[in-house]
Amino acid sequence: MVIHTIKYTDNSVISHIYTEHFGRMSFMISGARGKKSSARINLLQHLSILEMEVYIKQARDLQRTKEIRLHETFSSIPYHPVKNAIALFISEILYRTLKEEEPNPNLFSFLINAIRIFDLSEKGYANFHLLFLLGLSRYLGFTPQNNYSSDKAFFDIENARFTASQPSHPLFIKPPSSHALHDLLQCSFEDMDSIRLNSASRNILLNGILDYYRFHIPVMGHIKSLLVLREIFE
Repeated sequence: MVIHTIKYTDNSVISHIYTEHFGRMSFMISGARGKKSSARINLLQHLSILEMEVYIKQARDLQRTKEIRLHETFSSIPYHPVKNAIALFISEILYRTLKEEEPNPNLFSFLINAIRIFDLSEKGYANFHLLFLLGLSRYLGFTPQNNYSSDKAFFDIENARFTASQPSHPLFIKPPSSHALHDLLQCSFEDMDSIRLNSASRNILLNGILDYYRFHIPVMGHIKSLLVLREIFE
């Protein structure tokens, strides 16, 4: 799965790809730019699912490819402005959080299945990135504890759990956003249409979830595509 691609030379790019057998890897892809290479560069759009024949050398930072082809053709992500903005955001999140160069079959399966559902979804996909972030946190090792109740309505970001009173530190999600977080934590991708959020509520909740990510991954930094995502939903 393609998570990030940048120009390297006039006719080549470096593509960061999360692979089934090696985890995250960086590939030098020659001939991906230029007048006759549109088909090749189109293979490297964010979240594209590829089949690749590659040459792997463990001591090399940039691996080389023998052949690249699409494993699946998306039916909606590249053509739908909202889905495309969400895909751009997700790919940046993956680029900034997935660092391990070792296989993780469960994570790979989660990513592929989630993106397949997203591409085919006709309703509720405005909430997909929220569900995706919460699902991904499980594989990154800091999934929130869903102990929400009417007596425990504040989500403490530092301690990853709901509490009865507002935490003394500033990192928390308060009601009613915390209740929406509780709903999301028990929702599947197939049922994401059941979560009703307006644009303002979605943005507040997204900010809280990103604060949660930054607390657990301090080097994650600023997400540039967040501005595009917010503009799309306004």
